[in-house]
Amino acid sequence: MDQDQPVPGIAFRYADSVDELDALEPLWNALQEHHERITPDLGAHTPKRDTADAWRIRRSKYELWLGAPETFVVIAESDGQAIGYALVTVGIGFASWDTGERLAQLETLSVLPDHRSFGVGARLLDLAWERLEQLGIDGMQITTTTTNVDAQRLYERQGFEQSFVVYYGKRDDPGVTAKEG
Repeated sequence: MDQDQPVPGIAFRYADSVDELDALEPLWNALQEHHERITPDLGAHTPKRDTADAWRIRRSKYELWLGAPETFVVIAESDGQAIGYALVTVGIGFASWDTGERLAQLETLSVLPDHRSFGVGARLLDLAWERLEQLGIDGMQITTTTTNVDAQRLYERQGFEQSFVVYYGKRDDPGVTAKEG
């Protein structure tokens, strides 16, 4: 699929195969470098992973997710090279709120630094929504770090609202119970 190109010089297409993953590695690495700059540690006892290890783990998740029939990737390309992508999974909707029986999760959105701020990320989201509409899904959730304000602005411009707060913790000594307060 070569969508109408509202972003000049950029072609967009869908993919759903693990055969496409090698093209995504440089994009994941760029996102990892971005995360390292804005959130170097995830709490006092959780330092960043090195880039190769991060890709190894992310790729294994992608392989698992792409085994599900509704998981897909939207890839942005310039001169035949991937410059951005969005990977979307589909799962069960929220139990407490009527988000539908199925709910999408934007697992990754990455655009190479030289191509940011030109509408590529917004177009990737638009195309994700188009595919989700074909699947009969009208809700999507996204998780981002509190320090990723550029991503938050993009998502809010796209109509997303912050609805949850996610906490992360790591126990120093698994034999110690929660601190009394």
